[in-house]
Amino acid sequence: MRVKSGPGGLVMGMIAAGGVSRSFLSRMPGLLSQMGPVKAASFRVARRIANTLRAGQAVASYAALEPCNFIWIAVPEAGIDRVSRDLAAAMTLAGKVVVVCDSTRDSIWPGPLLAGGARVATLNCVEESSEKMFVGEGDPAAMRELRRVIVAEKRKLIELRAASKALYFSGVHLATHLLLPWIAASVESLRDAGFSRVEATHVANALGGRALRAYAKAGPKAWSPTAAGHLRLSIARDLDTIRGVDPRLAALYADGVEQALRYFEARK
Repeated sequence: MRVKSGPGGLVMGMIAAGGVSRSFLSRMPGLLSQMGPVKAASFRVARRIANTLRAGQAVASYAALEPCNFIWIAVPEAGIDRVSRDLAAAMTLAGKVVVVCDSTRDSIWPGPLLAGGARVATLNCVEESSEKMFVGEGDPAAMRELRRVIVAEKRKLIELRAASKALYFSGVHLATHLLLPWIAASVESLRDAGFSRVEATHVANALGGRALRAYAKAGPKAWSPTAAGHLRLSIARDLDTIRGVDPRLAALYADGVEQALRYFEARK
């Protein structure tokens, strides 16, 4: 099988699963134009993926990826270990760039890829960036090649510090899943006070946006001693009233005040 050589001598291959059409890889035309062998759980699935992407050539074995010096892995998290073992067993990985997409683990996760000498990197799309911003981390040589690919697609790549992917995901979760209870509590508190849902949501959105703009401008200094005093007074004066209306809301409110005071006052 003949393989394509892209700019800088990159010869790309892909190991994918059936849902790859939902991946950001499927919307990177420059990358796809360089794609060579496509491996999946079966030749039939690989052929369907290649047809869907209109890129690459379906192959039946991992050995067909041997000519590639840049290999994308785009499979569900649960399949990464199996794919890594099968790939390492089929060929020599030393010096090859292997990029694992949409994984929560980082590139130093011990496994067959590293043991085989691959230059491993990971790549994730930043949520709510319309696939214009990505975060990546890994082997410096792999990151240089990855950056060239991403920049050629007119996207931005933010390189994470070594072994800091956990911090990236904590930042994402704090601003999404973990923020949601506080948003819900704010809206429901305003509704219990007499606001309609639309009015409460509008006010919570405005106040939350103001807080975020203040932090963007001043960093931790956006937190003021005045705010701390108001919160302490509110807990002492109002918590019993809030508890009488909604005990869960009161518990969340009290815990939020305690956590906020502890977090910001510890930074002094």
